[in-house]
Amino acid sequence: MQSSVLATIDDPSLRAYVAWVPILPADTEEAARQSASLVSDGRALHFWDARKQLPAAFAPVLGLPKAWPVWDVYLAYPPGAAWDRTPPAPAFWHHQLGDTIDAPVLNGEKFAAAVGELG
Repeated sequence: MQSSVLATIDDPSLRAYVAWVPILPADTEEAARQSASLVSDGRALHFWDARKQLPAAFAPVLGLPKAWPVWDVYLAYPPGAAWDRTPPAPAFWHHQLGDTIDAPVLNGEKFAAAVGELG
């Protein structure tokens, strides 16, 4: 996202929210802090979800089984998207969850182009 989206879209109102979730044994808070440099743009905010609440919250929004480990997903929302107790459905999303998911596999250039069209 750093090189494909943030580095190519020069919009100061664009925000990237990066959530780090412990899915694999090596996914620790310290590892997340070290990896945060991969998305170093000042418009990016990083969060550590130690209790794994985000995967459970986003699974139904994305039409995935609640037990599915929702990670390596990239969600895009238009300006002014309203968040309530549950997250809203994204305008579009990409993933890196394998080929069994009915959504586009991450392509940085296509994702950036679609983000740019959200305005």
